[in-house]
Amino acid sequence: MPPIRVGFLGLSQSGCAPGAHLPYLQTSPDYEIVAICNSSVESSKEAIKLYSLSDATKAYGDPEELANDPNIDLVVCSVRVDRHLKTISPALKAGKDVYVEWPLGKSLAEAKELLRLKNERGVKNAVVGLQARQAPLIKKVKEIIESGRIGEVLSSTWVGQGSVGGEVTTEGYEYLTRREVGGNLVTIHFGHAIDFVQSVLGYGFQAPPKTLLANRRKFQKLLGSDGKVIEEKRPKTSDDTIFLHGTLSSGIPLSFSLRGGKPFPGIPGMDWTIHGEKGTIRITSPTPFVQIGYEGMKIEVQDGEGEKVEVAEIVGDEFDGFEHPARNVGRLYKGLKNGEINCSFEDAVDRHALIEEIYRENGIQE
Repeated sequence: MPPIRVGFLGLSQSGCAPGAHLPYLQTSPDYEIVAICNSSVESSKEAIKLYSLSDATKAYGDPEELANDPNIDLVVCSVRVDRHLKTISPALKAGKDVYVEWPLGKSLAEAKELLRLKNERGVKNAVVGLQARQAPLIKKVKEIIESGRIGEVLSSTWVGQGSVGGEVTTEGYEYLTRREVGGNLVTIHFGHAIDFVQSVLGYGFQAPPKTLLANRRKFQKLLGSDGKVIEEKRPKTSDDTIFLHGTLSSGIPLSFSLRGGKPFPGIPGMDWTIHGEKGTIRITSPTPFVQIGYEGMKIEVQDGEGEKVEVAEIVGDEFDGFEHPARNVGRLYKGLKNGEINCSFEDAVDRHALIEEIYRENGIQE
């Protein structure tokens, strides 16, 4: 079969696209990048040259023109979240398949609008990048639970530190400090984490969970790309403290705590325990970013309440040859080629609804 022809929105020198998307797209016979659309035609041409794409790759500066290109099958959206609606809507209106990074939109209203367009235009394949679901670590945890080794799951506790929201921020990630942009510790870091937790333990809650959001660090030091201080006290409006307690639809009580900043020395960036009637699983990682993946991620299993702990083997696959950011994204692309939708627009709207519910409970207008 001929390769899927990809039009890429947002392939710049920064951001996650070069490290996460390009490795698989440039090496897989199932995909071919045929067009780039950045903020200008000149920027697109620079990206084509920088990443050694084919000379035949088209350069666009307008998402409408990209969407109207008849030689594009799939449009990938890797721009900042507050630009998702404007940039991906033309592709949906044109009936093209799309891959949009999480969050789907900067708000529930925008996510619902993109879902409406997808359904209205009969788009067959519309996927959202909640790719931690594809991670071998997550699949292994599910496998252990489904094997019955720890028996019925009684409860689960998740604690993490999201790195952003600490003492300093940089120019490239300054937008994460502004809640109104729609990309921050709540929507991105919490959104990814609660999704992979629920992919293991079950989606939905029996009743709305009890939550607390707080922006405790009102200012951050802003650094330039050279590491020099640009502003000593940059105002921050996005939240840096997130607590959630509730009972999942599966009946499992969940306690979830995420804060900004770096972890305490010697403490994992993520410490997740799943307590069962016959044992406990502990998943640790230097960071909570399972969707990206890092060296040092580990699964330990305790049988009963004894002292013996076994480290579970996480079986690798063909994607282990890539750097970590490209692995789960590559798995998503492979599944998409086979008609598998990692996270549908409908799923994404449900995740957005949870976030809006949390904002509403805390008196915040999304």
